[in-house]
Amino acid sequence: MKIKAIIIPLASAFLVIVLLLYTFNSRYTLTAVLYQAMGSQDKAIDAFTRAVKADPENAYAYHQLGLIFKDMRDFNRAEHIYRELLGLFVDHPFANYDLGYVYRELGQYDKAMVQYDKALEIDAQNVNALYDMGYIYRETGRFQEALKAYQRTLEVEPTHRYELWDIGVVYDKMGMKKKAEEAYKHYHDITDCSLRRLMNCLD
Repeated sequence: MKIKAIIIPLASAFLVIVLLLYTFNSRYTLTAVLYQAMGSQDKAIDAFTRAVKADPENAYAYHQLGLIFKDMRDFNRAEHIYRELLGLFVDHPFANYDLGYVYRELGQYDKAMVQYDKALEIDAQNVNALYDMGYIYRETGRFQEALKAYQRTLEVEPTHRYELWDIGVVYDKMGMKKKAEEAYKHYHDITDCSLRRLMNCLD
Protein backbone atom coordinates (compact mmCIF):
# COMPACT_ATOMS: atom_id res chain seq x y z
CA MET A 1 0.00 0.00 0.00
CA LYS A 2 2.85 2.37 0.85
CA ILE A 3 4.45 1.82 -2.57
CA LYS A 4 1.16 2.59 -4.33
CA ALA A 5 0.73 5.70 -2.22
CA ILE A 6 4.16 6.92 -3.45
CA ILE A 7 3.93 5.79 -7.11
CA ILE A 8 0.54 7.37 -7.93
CA PRO A 9 1.52 10.92 -6.85
CA LEU A 10 4.89 10.57 -8.60
CA ALA A 11 3.26 9.39 -11.83
CA SER A 12 0.71 12.22 -11.62
CA ALA A 13 3.45 14.78 -11.05
CA PHE A 14 5.44 13.38 -13.98
CA LEU A 15 2.40 13.63 -16.30
CA VAL A 16 1.75 17.22 -15.18
CA ILE A 17 5.40 18.14 -15.90
CA VAL A 18 5.22 16.51 -19.36
CA LEU A 19 1.97 18.35 -20.12
CA LEU A 20 3.43 21.66 -18.97
CA LEU A 21 6.57 21.16 -21.08
CA TYR A 22 4.46 20.24 -24.13
CA THR A 23 2.24 23.28 -23.61
CA PHE A 24 5.26 25.56 -23.21
CA ASN A 25 7.07 24.16 -26.26
CA SER A 26 3.89 24.30 -28.36
CA ARG A 27 2.55 27.59 -26.99
CA TYR A 28 2.76 29.48 -30.31
CA THR A 29 1.19 26.65 -32.29
CA LEU A 30 -1.61 26.19 -29.77
CA THR A 31 -2.24 29.94 -29.75
CA ALA A 32 -2.32 29.98 -33.57
CA VAL A 33 -4.86 27.16 -33.65
CA LEU A 34 -7.00 29.10 -31.18
CA TYR A 35 -6.83 32.20 -33.38
CA GLN A 36 -7.77 30.08 -36.41
CA ALA A 37 -10.82 28.79 -34.57
CA MET A 38 -11.77 32.37 -33.72
CA GLY A 39 -11.34 33.48 -37.34
CA SER A 40 -8.48 35.86 -36.49
CA GLN A 41 -6.37 35.16 -39.56
CA ASP A 42 -3.71 37.86 -39.08
CA LYS A 43 -3.11 36.79 -35.48
CA ALA A 44 -2.94 33.13 -36.55
CA ILE A 45 -0.30 34.02 -39.17
CA ASP A 46 1.72 35.87 -36.54
CA ALA A 47 1.51 32.97 -34.07
CA PHE A 48 2.39 30.30 -36.66
CA THR A 49 5.33 32.47 -37.77
CA ARG A 50 6.54 32.61 -34.17
CA ALA A 51 6.07 28.85 -33.94
CA VAL A 52 8.40 28.12 -36.88
CA LYS A 53 10.96 30.59 -35.58
CA ALA A 54 10.91 28.88 -32.19
CA ASP A 55 11.02 25.42 -33.79
CA PRO A 56 12.31 25.41 -37.40
CA GLU A 57 11.19 21.77 -37.77
CA ASN A 58 7.57 22.42 -36.84
CA ALA A 59 6.02 20.88 -39.98
CA TYR A 60 2.47 21.46 -38.77
CA ALA A 61 2.98 25.21 -38.31
CA TYR A 62 4.69 25.52 -41.70
CA HIS A 63 1.87 23.67 -43.44
CA GLN A 64 -0.84 25.71 -41.74
CA LEU A 65 0.91 28.92 -42.76
CA GLY A 66 1.07 27.68 -46.35
CA LEU A 67 -2.62 26.80 -46.30
CA ILE A 68 -3.57 30.23 -44.96
CA PHE A 69 -1.58 32.03 -47.66
CA LYS A 70 -2.94 29.65 -50.32
CA ASP A 71 -6.52 30.34 -49.22
CA MET A 72 -5.75 34.08 -49.27
CA ARG A 73 -4.44 33.58 -52.82
CA ASP A 74 -1.15 35.09 -51.67
CA PHE A 75 0.68 32.57 -53.81
CA ASN A 76 4.14 34.11 -53.54
CA ARG A 77 4.18 33.79 -49.76
CA ALA A 78 2.56 30.35 -49.98
CA GLU A 79 5.28 29.19 -52.39
CA HIS A 80 8.00 30.45 -50.05
CA ILE A 81 6.52 28.59 -47.07
CA TYR A 82 5.98 25.33 -48.96
CA ARG A 83 9.51 25.40 -50.36
CA GLU A 84 10.91 25.88 -46.85
CA LEU A 85 8.73 23.03 -45.57
CA LEU A 86 9.80 20.68 -48.38
CA GLY A 87 13.43 21.65 -47.77
CA LEU A 88 12.99 20.13 -44.31
CA PHE A 89 10.55 17.31 -45.13
CA VAL A 90 10.84 16.35 -48.79
CA ASP A 91 8.17 13.65 -48.43
CA HIS A 92 5.62 15.76 -46.58
CA PRO A 93 2.27 14.09 -47.41
CA PHE A 94 0.45 17.32 -48.38
CA ALA A 95 2.99 20.04 -49.20
CA ASN A 96 3.96 18.66 -52.62
CA TYR A 97 0.38 18.81 -53.82
CA ASP A 98 -0.19 22.22 -52.24
CA LEU A 99 2.91 23.67 -53.91
CA GLY A 100 1.75 22.16 -57.19
CA TYR A 101 -1.59 23.91 -56.78
CA VAL A 102 0.19 27.21 -56.14
CA TYR A 103 2.18 26.79 -59.37
CA ARG A 104 -1.01 25.84 -61.22
CA GLU A 105 -2.70 29.05 -60.11
CA LEU A 106 0.39 31.04 -61.12
CA GLY A 107 0.20 29.44 -64.58
CA GLN A 108 3.56 27.67 -64.07
CA TYR A 109 2.28 24.35 -65.33
CA ASP A 110 5.63 22.58 -65.75
CA LYS A 111 6.54 23.25 -62.13
CA ALA A 112 3.06 22.20 -61.03
CA MET A 113 3.39 18.86 -62.82
CA VAL A 114 6.71 18.15 -61.10
CA GLN A 115 5.08 18.64 -57.70
CA TYR A 116 2.04 16.56 -58.63
CA ASP A 117 4.32 13.72 -59.73
CA LYS A 118 6.07 13.89 -56.36
CA ALA A 119 2.73 13.95 -54.55
CA LEU A 120 1.67 10.82 -56.47
CA GLU A 121 4.96 9.07 -55.62
CA ILE A 122 4.03 9.54 -51.96
CA ASP A 123 0.35 8.68 -52.44
CA ALA A 124 -0.66 7.12 -55.77
CA GLN A 125 -4.32 7.76 -54.88
CA ASN A 126 -4.00 11.49 -54.39
CA VAL A 127 -7.25 12.48 -56.10
CA ASN A 128 -6.48 16.21 -56.02
CA ALA A 129 -3.15 15.78 -57.80
CA LEU A 130 -4.72 13.54 -60.45
CA TYR A 131 -7.56 15.98 -61.00
CA ASP A 132 -5.24 18.97 -61.31
CA MET A 133 -3.05 17.12 -63.81
CA GLY A 134 -6.16 16.54 -65.90
CA TYR A 135 -6.97 20.25 -65.62
CA ILE A 136 -3.50 21.24 -66.85
CA TYR A 137 -3.63 18.78 -69.75
CA ARG A 138 -7.05 20.17 -70.69
CA GLU A 139 -5.91 23.79 -70.50
CA THR A 140 -2.87 23.06 -72.67
CA GLY A 141 -4.85 21.17 -75.32
CA ARG A 142 -3.52 17.71 -74.45
CA PHE A 143 -6.99 16.20 -74.44
CA GLN A 144 -6.13 12.49 -74.58
CA GLU A 145 -3.78 12.89 -71.61
CA ALA A 146 -6.48 14.86 -69.80
CA LEU A 147 -8.96 12.02 -70.29
CA LYS A 148 -6.41 9.50 -68.97
CA ALA A 149 -5.77 11.62 -65.87
CA TYR A 150 -9.51 12.04 -65.28
CA GLN A 151 -10.05 8.31 -65.73
CA ARG A 152 -7.36 7.56 -63.15
CA THR A 153 -9.15 9.91 -60.76
CA LEU A 154 -12.46 8.13 -61.29
CA GLU A 155 -10.78 4.80 -60.58
CA VAL A 156 -9.85 6.19 -57.16
CA GLU A 157 -13.06 8.14 -56.57
CA PRO A 158 -15.87 7.01 -58.95
CA THR A 159 -18.25 9.81 -57.95
CA HIS A 160 -15.80 12.71 -58.24
CA ARG A 161 -18.27 15.33 -59.43
CA TYR A 162 -15.97 17.92 -60.99
CA GLU A 163 -14.21 15.17 -62.88
CA LEU A 164 -17.41 13.99 -64.52
CA TRP A 165 -18.21 17.51 -65.71
CA ASP A 166 -14.67 18.13 -66.96
CA ILE A 167 -14.71 14.92 -68.99
CA GLY A 168 -17.71 16.38 -70.80
CA VAL A 169 -15.81 19.63 -71.37
CA VAL A 170 -12.86 17.71 -72.88
CA TYR A 171 -15.12 15.73 -75.20
CA ASP A 172 -16.78 19.00 -76.24
CA LYS A 173 -13.41 20.52 -77.08
CA MET A 174 -12.59 17.40 -79.10
CA GLY A 175 -15.84 17.77 -81.04
CA MET A 176 -17.22 14.50 -79.64
CA LYS A 177 -20.68 15.82 -78.81
CA LYS A 178 -22.37 12.49 -78.06
CA LYS A 179 -19.70 11.47 -75.53
CA ALA A 180 -19.85 14.96 -74.02
CA GLU A 181 -23.61 14.68 -73.57
CA GLU A 182 -23.20 11.27 -71.89
CA ALA A 183 -20.62 12.70 -69.49
CA TYR A 184 -22.83 15.70 -68.65
CA LYS A 185 -25.81 13.39 -68.08
CA HIS A 186 -23.74 11.24 -65.73
CA TYR A 187 -22.71 14.40 -63.89
CA HIS A 188 -26.33 15.56 -63.54
CA ASP A 189 -27.41 12.11 -62.35
CA ILE A 190 -24.76 12.21 -59.63
CA THR A 191 -25.52 15.78 -58.54
CA ASP A 192 -29.33 15.65 -58.87
CA CYS A 193 -30.75 16.69 -55.50
CA SER A 194 -34.42 16.16 -56.27
CA LEU A 195 -36.66 13.86 -54.24
CA ARG A 196 -36.01 10.94 -56.58
CA ARG A 197 -32.27 11.18 -55.88
CA LEU A 198 -32.35 12.48 -52.31
CA MET A 199 -29.25 10.47 -51.31
CA ASN A 200 -27.11 12.73 -53.54
CA CYS A 201 -27.95 15.62 -51.22
CA LEU A 202 -26.43 13.80 -48.28
CA ASP A 203 -22.99 13.52 -49.86
